[in-house]
Amino acid sequence: MKKLFALLLTLTMVLSIAGCSTVEETGGAVDDTNSEAPEGPVETVKTLGVVMPNATHGFLGESIKHAEAATKVFAEQYGFEYKFLTSAEASEQNNQLDTLINEKVDCIVLWPHNGDELRSGAQKVTEAGIPLIVYDRLITGFTPTAEVMGDNVTIGQETGKYLNEYFKDQLATGEVHILEFKGDNSTVPQQRSDGFAETADEKIVVVQQFSTDWQRAKAQEQMETFLNTSSTDDVEKIQAVFTHDDEVVLGVLDAIIAYKGNAKLNIKLLTGVGGRRENLDTFKPYKDDYALDQVTYLFSPTMVRDAVEYGAKILNGESVSGLILIDTLEIDLSNEQEFRNSDIYKIRYDSGI
Repeated sequence: MKKLFALLLTLTMVLSIAGCSTVEETGGAVDDTNSEAPEGPVETVKTLGVVMPNATHGFLGESIKHAEAATKVFAEQYGFEYKFLTSAEASEQNNQLDTLINEKVDCIVLWPHNGDELRSGAQKVTEAGIPLIVYDRLITGFTPTAEVMGDNVTIGQETGKYLNEYFKDQLATGEVHILEFKGDNSTVPQQRSDGFAETADEKIVVVQQFSTDWQRAKAQEQMETFLNTSSTDDVEKIQAVFTHDDEVVLGVLDAIIAYKGNAKLNIKLLTGVGGRRENLDTFKPYKDDYALDQVTYLFSPTMVRDAVEYGAKILNGESVSGLILIDTLEIDLSNEQEFRNSDIYKIRYDSGI
């Protein structure tokens, strides 16, 4: 009997030691009453979908790089997964939205090719109960969770004011004739043109508008065609060029510098949008060599990071809604060196992206 008791005692001690080893390996005590299933719901990892056009010009190429970098950073910071998609056209983008809906992602950041063509796809997203942030190009007649964009109306308004001041003496006695080089048929150029019309003196006459698809080469070709096919009188009347993008400015400059026609060019000022280093580098030499002044309005590819961050915040349970405008900055020869020391310039050009 004593041997049997001793054997039982030994067995009990072995089992006890084995139980202690199990607790140590799993990192916590085991509750025998609920050992088959963990307490509480299992936490699922959320997913952010980022949908953008592909890189048809430099600004989009830079934006894609910044969007990808920001998505990775915020995914690590907030602990979510992501799907990053680009496309060549609106129909492909609509298909991508359908895919993300079927995969039940938890939030989508959308940079539309063209708002009107993405309206039905965006509507499907909201009908599926997925928060949607629309970036840069708005979808008219549609209200997403939030809209994030540069302040295009203000850019147009400030451009108009700049021309008013620059040509103050000429406007006091007569008209100032200009050309306008727009980007595409999205809401962005329309907002800039509308803002310009609000503030520009009524004696500033837009002689002709061009749609460049945001491309330097196309703007150069359009400017060359105007200079070489218009009458001498019409060419000599042009005193400024209002463009909607810095790359477009460079195309127009290429055409102006290469012009060998009979007309005497009287263009004094070119305006752009972007704040690109390549443009800033031309400010002083083109002033010195060709008597051409330039001004640009900040619209950085780094802004897309804000849209991605708002998507991350939604996944983190924060409230994001309404129209969110990103401030611009007027940059000309008087402050371009100062701008090069700003944080936004350093993030764009010194971050290694």
